[in-house]
Amino acid sequence: MALWTLMREFLSLSNLVGPLVEKLVDVGSDGLSWAYSSLSRLLNVEADLEKLRRTVSRIHALLKDAEETRFIEDSNVRLWLSELKDIAFDAEDLLDEFQTRVNVSKLQASAADAGDGGRSRKRKRPWHSSSVNPVWLLSWNISRQIAEIRENYRAIAEDRNTLHLREGESKRRAQVSEERLASETGSLQGEPLIVGIDDKKREIAQLLISNGGNGVAVVSVVGAGGIGKTTLARLAFGDQEVVKVFPLRIWVGVSQGFDVKKTTKEIIEAMTEKRCDLPNLELLQRRLQQLVSGKKFLLVLDGVWNEEQYYWEMLRAPLMAGGNGSRVLVTTRSELVWRNMRALPPIYLNGLEEEHCWLVFRDLAFGPGAWDRHQNLVKIGREIVKKCQGSPLAAKSIGGLLYNKMDEEEWRSVLSDLPDPEDDANQILLTLKVSYDHLPLHLKQCFAFCSIFPNGYEFDRDELVKLWIAVGLVKPRGMRSLENIGGRYFDYLLWRSFFHISSSNQQSKPKYKMPGLIHELAQSVSEHECLGFENDSVHGESENARYFMSCLKNMEPVTFQKIFGNKSLRAFIWLPENGVPTKQVPHDLFVNLKCLRALDLRRNELVVLPDAIGNLIQLRFLNLYGTQIKRLPESVSNLYNLQVLELGECNKLIELPKGMSNLVNLRHLGLHLDWAQHRNRWTDLISMPPGIGQLTSLRTLSRFSVSAESGCGLGQLKDLNLQGELCISKLENVVKVKDAEDANLKNKKYIDFLMLRWSESTCSSSQTRSEEQVIENLCPRTNIRSLWIDNYNGTSFPNWLQDRSFSNLETLRLFNCRKCAVLPLVGKLPQLRNLYLEGLPEVQHMGRVVPGNDTTMGFPLLEVLSIANMRNLESWYVVTRGEMACLKKLVISDCPKINGLPHLPHSLEYFEMRNCHKLLSLPVPPFLQELVINGGNPKIIWWIPQLTSLISLTISQLSGLKSVPSRVNLHNLTFLRKLKIEGCGNLELLALQDLASLEFLEISSCPKLASFAEEELPAALKEFRLCFCDSLKSLPSEMHLLPSLNHMEIHNVPMLTSLPAKGMPYSLKYLAISGCPLLQQCCERNGADWPKIQHIPFRRIGESSSS
Repeated sequence: MALWTLMREFLSLSNLVGPLVEKLVDVGSDGLSWAYSSLSRLLNVEADLEKLRRTVSRIHALLKDAEETRFIEDSNVRLWLSELKDIAFDAEDLLDEFQTRVNVSKLQASAADAGDGGRSRKRKRPWHSSSVNPVWLLSWNISRQIAEIRENYRAIAEDRNTLHLREGESKRRAQVSEERLASETGSLQGEPLIVGIDDKKREIAQLLISNGGNGVAVVSVVGAGGIGKTTLARLAFGDQEVVKVFPLRIWVGVSQGFDVKKTTKEIIEAMTEKRCDLPNLELLQRRLQQLVSGKKFLLVLDGVWNEEQYYWEMLRAPLMAGGNGSRVLVTTRSELVWRNMRALPPIYLNGLEEEHCWLVFRDLAFGPGAWDRHQNLVKIGREIVKKCQGSPLAAKSIGGLLYNKMDEEEWRSVLSDLPDPEDDANQILLTLKVSYDHLPLHLKQCFAFCSIFPNGYEFDRDELVKLWIAVGLVKPRGMRSLENIGGRYFDYLLWRSFFHISSSNQQSKPKYKMPGLIHELAQSVSEHECLGFENDSVHGESENARYFMSCLKNMEPVTFQKIFGNKSLRAFIWLPENGVPTKQVPHDLFVNLKCLRALDLRRNELVVLPDAIGNLIQLRFLNLYGTQIKRLPESVSNLYNLQVLELGECNKLIELPKGMSNLVNLRHLGLHLDWAQHRNRWTDLISMPPGIGQLTSLRTLSRFSVSAESGCGLGQLKDLNLQGELCISKLENVVKVKDAEDANLKNKKYIDFLMLRWSESTCSSSQTRSEEQVIENLCPRTNIRSLWIDNYNGTSFPNWLQDRSFSNLETLRLFNCRKCAVLPLVGKLPQLRNLYLEGLPEVQHMGRVVPGNDTTMGFPLLEVLSIANMRNLESWYVVTRGEMACLKKLVISDCPKINGLPHLPHSLEYFEMRNCHKLLSLPVPPFLQELVINGGNPKIIWWIPQLTSLISLTISQLSGLKSVPSRVNLHNLTFLRKLKIEGCGNLELLALQDLASLEFLEISSCPKLASFAEEELPAALKEFRLCFCDSLKSLPSEMHLLPSLNHMEIHNVPMLTSLPAKGMPYSLKYLAISGCPLLQQCCERNGADWPKIQHIPFRRIGESSSS
């Protein structure tokens, strides 16, 4: 009777289950029977869920068994396996949805039961319920889906029998856990093993540094995939002789699509080490032309595929403005590429000799020096090496597979799996497939996931691990964190040569790439799960894909519809690699993709994220890095499962959702800003959301903005076990001094970068005392590596800053500490390498850097010292012999009262002084290589001739300077190659003929300069720039005799009427003239000076250019 009562209640929910009622009416008694069975499932939903969990376990066991045996080569079996994976995904999605709703209900109940008179803030409810309890409908729907999944599984299991597949009947491949990765090989991970290619390296190096021919020559290395082209290019790139010849070296990995705009942009970014946002190809080409013009450079284009000559001509044009002897080194699989690039005869790489290939394999498989203890395996190993066919990538991969395995049967198993040597372009790929086949299932899945990224993509290890975790590819193990487990996954794949360290990476934190052939392998094994769009190529299937990535210039609506039709998609990654970043994401993404676990929209120009983001209840990873978002919608607080929220470089972000304390699974909240570059050009958060301290799973919190509001103070940091970077801003809002102690910084042992920042404002004496107490209580753990104190208003620095126990501190920045008169005694910090002092107006003397009774040498490892905007600084303590022995760079800027410097160490290479008007001497060592003088007393240049090792000299804003040389003998500067003179308003005469090695000369904003001395410019000159010289009427008459001049620019020199009568040198390859109306008229086609410049390959006269 109770069941029929339950049925009546069930049928009464007509507003929710109308379709069910209609089915009952339509089919009569059959409908009642159907309803009875449905309600039976409803009552047993918990039991059904437990059955589904057991089914999922069986599916995973079956997948593991199938992936680790040989029968998957059959196409029917592969299709069966794909269907089995789909069932596994669907079952996991259903279990996750139910578990999420259960956990949220518990969370809400816990918040409701914590009724303590309002002292505990109730969490916002992530899902709104109807007035009629929807649990009935939810439970019925889940039971129905469970039944459907289990029925599909039974059908799949029967198909296994039809395909004559029996568990354990096939030979199981030998498996290796990533736990067996040898710790002693850590330093070698990702680095190439260099064997057997020395001769080829020397051949390439000789082609690069040889002086044959003018202009920019192309050198090419041609060979099959996996044969070692990139390794060979890396060796030549780092060759000592090559480094000496090419001061400017650039490495760019070229993707298979070879988009000219993207490649040009990457070259610019590699040269400048800054992001380039120029919107179109024309501007990019102009910028690249400026950067390389007249400079001798080496550019490596690694992995060029595109055989269309048009694309190379587009890329080549701006590069041709480079200095004589410049080289472009290309690695490619195609002979047609080097022909279209008009390259020198190529260097063919046919692989390693067998003995060299054996050495690569031997050291990885046995470990260094251990092979002779396993003679029974040596013969098998040599047979394996024969099948590697000279490919170092294959030898490394198979050698890594067999590392620490000394069972003869396992070695014979691998040997039998390897294909026999054939003259086949895919032979190496098939060999690498064997290495993949022997991976454990979880590593196969992680490896296959990487195929959605474009070929040549630079992976960040930590970011990739977070993505793996988000989509469910990293499995818990014991008490270890998922990040630690995923990191081991990556390290093992790196050890097995599925990744290598990127050659183009200029950052301290390494980036990684997949070798081109490995990327092809990843795509070949992931077509069912992955879908990737790049340029004109599409990889994978849209109907069943679980992971999607696009870096297309434009996505057609019909393409979006196909993707959004796949409601089981787990990852959606949209990279603005090519073309214009998107400003809006289609609404269907947030409505249809309910199973989405990872959403990556980094560097797109998004301004608003819709409220519908809250529909993605399974979302674990949300990356909005570098977007233009100001506020996140409150619905983000509904994303109960969210683990990663990346908002770094969102410099317009001012507010986070108030309900973020709902995100109890959040582990990483990225709020990083480039403090050094944009310290005064970003908007800080108004405040942190209340209750951040409840997010006890949080490991990364890049920024914490203090507020006086309840639940937003420093005490919220107390129980957070944070790591990496932490900036605490708006410290003026600290209500109680004890709040700073409650932040518990002293026990946060994994923080390595700490910034303590107050807002720029004046404060009373009582506030000053409060700030002194606050900073004293914000003492970090002594293992911190970088510390920045900004806008501090106390009169003294904290005592803990002088503690020698801060033995790991490498970088210290003290900015705008306006009331501190005495610097802390930081000279005894043993690891301090970088010290920046700026905006300390009360400091008058640079006193002792160590206590008076301390015999320790000050700053034993200091390399960079910058002192700026210290308007009352007068003197410096005497530097004793042995102090600052490692100092390489010294900058003193805007210190108008400083009247002397101590004798500086011989290690100093770079010295810059700006607006130090009382500084009249330069007690710098004679080995100084680069000197910048900006402002100050012109008498300072009398010291320059003593700097006989000087390579680069910049003189600017010396209004009292009338001539160069001015009582200065320049002939001692025999190594000077670069000279810039700018902003010297009274300079009238230049005589530079004594600078025999001068290669670069730039003169700008010298309005009284009327002429050069009668002597000519130095014969070694390669690049000459003239800008904003209003009185200059003529150029040196003998310029045609300058044999090395290849780049010349003249801008805004209105009195120039013509080029020298004897013309310009035939070595000149680039000439730009603008803002010179009379001269431009003469240089137009058919103008008086046209015959003097028509031989120049690249000309830009006014706004027009020609070649």
